[in-house]
Amino acid sequence: MSIARLASRAGAAEQTAARLVATARRAFAERGFAQVSLDALAAETGVTRGALHHHFTNKAGLFEAVLRAVDAEIGHELDRLYEAEQDRWAALRSCFHAYLDLALHPDRRRILFLDAPAVLGTRSIEILMASGFGPMVEDLAVLVAQGRIRAIHPEALAHVLNGAVMAQVMWLAGSGDDDANRLAAAHAALDAVFDGLTARG
Repeated sequence: MSIARLASRAGAAEQTAARLVATARRAFAERGFAQVSLDALAAETGVTRGALHHHFTNKAGLFEAVLRAVDAEIGHELDRLYEAEQDRWAALRSCFHAYLDLALHPDRRRILFLDAPAVLGTRSIEILMASGFGPMVEDLAVLVAQGRIRAIHPEALAHVLNGAVMAQVMWLAGSGDDDANRLAAAHAALDAVFDGLTARG
């Protein structure tokens, strides 16, 4: 088989997988993991049930692919926000605040924080917390070296900040009628944490 034909087949496989993820994302967001049928997803995407299993093994595998796609989408939005801000500390603070709003958008909320822990267990939190972790540690190390923030071990601090924002979104995702009040409180708490880290003088 020629290289060109292999490349064509690989490209077609990637397109099929991308269509399945896009279709599944809509279904999981609208109906929830438990109410989504693989047969219906395969039919809607125009592939066989066998093709779906070939790409993702099972429904949990497809759900993980959707989770990673949604997480990457948020990451791209945060990257744009970060790059638009010239000050590194201000950029980092803005990204944490933005994460609360971006992750809790209705088409993401159920997938990331309601179904994911039930479907994937602690693995779902590990996936979300790993996103952008390395660059965040590097940023914090630079900020400590510059005297912009208190002299705290950058990796330890990154885990604290990541854990804090993840706990907040889990709290917010399960809230009801007082969403707006809770969200405002979460942003205020984040500001208090960041203000406490900022080096004085």
